[in-house]
Amino acid sequence: MSVILRDMRVLLTGATGYIGRAVAEAVAAAGHVVVAAARSEAAEIRLRDVGYETVRGDLRRPESLAEAAVACDGVLHLAATQDEDMAASEQATVRAFLATLAESGKPFVYTSGVWVYGTAPTGKTLDEDSATDPVAIYAWRPALEVEVLAAAGSGVRSVVIRPAMVYGRGGGPLTQFGEMAVDGTPRYVGDGTNHWTLVHVDDLAWLYLLALERAPAGTLINAAIGEPIRVRDLAAAATAGAGFAHPPVAWPQADAATVLGADVAEALTRDHRISGERARTLLGWEPAVRSPLRELRTRP
Repeated sequence: MSVILRDMRVLLTGATGYIGRAVAEAVAAAGHVVVAAARSEAAEIRLRDVGYETVRGDLRRPESLAEAAVACDGVLHLAATQDEDMAASEQATVRAFLATLAESGKPFVYTSGVWVYGTAPTGKTLDEDSATDPVAIYAWRPALEVEVLAAAGSGVRSVVIRPAMVYGRGGGPLTQFGEMAVDGTPRYVGDGTNHWTLVHVDDLAWLYLLALERAPAGTLINAAIGEPIRVRDLAAAATAGAGFAHPPVAWPQADAATVLGADVAEALTRDHRISGERARTLLGWEPAVRSPLRELRTRP
């Protein structure tokens, strides 16, 4: 295992986001200086109010972020535009970072996701050596992961993290069941017998910190922990915790496709049984013992 780095100035994109806020807290708590990229003056004020340094940067102007990286000891890249230009902006930003960090030995941690995986074969668990079969909207992402990992050969301590379904702190993608509600009744796509593996946002933040401090160059890791959980059980717990009076119901995939799009509807029926063992053995990641369903039901 590599030497653990301390007292770093860390450029963080996405610091105002759901995961980014938790990561910023973990990085600062470990004694590093968080240099948070902000797209607007309002974001800068919010970030400074919680004690972070800020730089003005925008994914649509990759050079602004790359320039900020020069004065930092490492980069955690969590931001994404989440629009129709997401692929182009993310590719341009990542490539700008990699070019700037070449031959520096500095860490660059890129955020991918488990939507690069297809459905797990019956009785099998997906791990970092499993073949990719990305959701159509992320078809470009495996190739970008390869570019990031290959930058290890150009003097960048590059790392790719694939977070599983993130929950905790009352937010995250599991709020989608309520967001898909009709007349007060939440829904899940398909029959809900498929499974998702989860990761708590606080455990995920710790993994980003470990990757920043000690991951070897060219590391690919899944951020996933615990047994896979049936989607209909996740939907029931998450919507009960959100205060819905009615339990969730199945939304046929074909019907969901007319609203969400065929690609998204198909993605939400994938069976994602994902292993996070590499993160544990390689980086010493030991997430807290949790009961996701109980926490989802009782969230404030």
